[in-house]
Amino acid sequence: MLTGSYRKRLEADLSRWVAEGLVSSDSATAIRGSLRRDGGFRLPGLLGMLGGLLIAASVAAFVAANWEEIPRLTKLAMILASIVVALGISASLEIRGSKLGADAASTCGVLCFAAGVALVGQMYHLPTDWPGGALLIALGALAVAFLQRSDGALIVAFIALASWSWGRWQDSGGSLQFYFLLGYLPALWLALGRRARLVHHVAVLSLACWLALVPGDWLRGSFDYWLLAYGLALSTSYIVLGAVALDRGGPTLLSACLPWGLLGLMVVLNVELIRILDSSWSRGGHASWPVYLAYAVVVPGVCAFVALARERRFAVPLGIALLFALLVPTIFWMGGAMRLSGKVVVASLVLASAVGLIAAGAIGGVRRLVVAGAALFGVAILILLWQTIGSLLDQSLFFLIAGAVLLLLASGARRLFARLARPVGEVA
Repeated sequence: MLTGSYRKRLEADLSRWVAEGLVSSDSATAIRGSLRRDGGFRLPGLLGMLGGLLIAASVAAFVAANWEEIPRLTKLAMILASIVVALGISASLEIRGSKLGADAASTCGVLCFAAGVALVGQMYHLPTDWPGGALLIALGALAVAFLQRSDGALIVAFIALASWSWGRWQDSGGSLQFYFLLGYLPALWLALGRRARLVHHVAVLSLACWLALVPGDWLRGSFDYWLLAYGLALSTSYIVLGAVALDRGGPTLLSACLPWGLLGLMVVLNVELIRILDSSWSRGGHASWPVYLAYAVVVPGVCAFVALARERRFAVPLGIALLFALLVPTIFWMGGAMRLSGKVVVASLVLASAVGLIAAGAIGGVRRLVVAGAALFGVAILILLWQTIGSLLDQSLFFLIAGAVLLLLASGARRLFARLARPVGEVA
């Protein structure tokens, strides 16, 4: 779906290209017409979706008000009827060409099925096993997503799969549920062919939720700081996947990894910076097998991305920024958390990582990288002003050296870009 900012920029570019003779007026008109056909919600379909959801809510409220008085067989018949009617309406709307309305109806049918699973368990006093119910809902939603190409049903399937995995993980005391992949991979295959960005983001987040369960039952166990290193490696891997999609023109779904990876990177790096500057948190740490496994995957992945990227000027600063970020936990593991030199190194790595993100975003034209790098840099500066590195004099010296280095980098980058912008004959 095209965003408003993209439309405005494209409109301005089309006007300029027509004025410069690069694009004919007829071609510009055809492009504008294509955007009007392909982008945005269609008002009738949107209003129909909202109206259908309101009617479904009205029926649900009416049934809930009279639920105790309705016989069991009648309840079952009503549940089945609601599912059949919703899916029938979805098929009818699909034939008429109303894709949004069909998606809303099929999603409503999946939600009726989910409610039916819960109500049947309540009516017949079945053993409490909500993860099992979540898995049943996921399978039903996956079937509807496949048969009727429903984005809403696919979203429900991803959420239900993640819920099932989470519930089984808790019941087993932190044992990883590899059966999650048996349901996730078919859902991912369906999501790769969808254009809805919400589907892509839910698919990425559901996998992240499952990967967060790899270290074991860290909720009920004692929290250890090596989990931050694992989260950092996981965030970095998401950034690499998103960057590969941008650089190589990969599946659109992979580009949804980028914002979530950047968010995780910013959170973990700032927590690590606060941790090393706080005397009560600043202590040595260790790594465990999930960290070694994650680093064994992500470090070669970053290096491979830099080596194989089409746009090297974009990939090199991004790869450097990510490798700098991955070095932060090693300062704690080497015992440098208690020394002034360790605090300086961690602060320098965080700021250097932020600068690398900004440089990669500016060169590659990726605004999210620029925003994330600027946010990381700004928050890090605020943390450093709040928790000083050593004395105030040490803090002042650190900022002075860091500022001087950035000015030198800015001067060098300006000269490099000016040289690259010259014609070939003039450079020679």
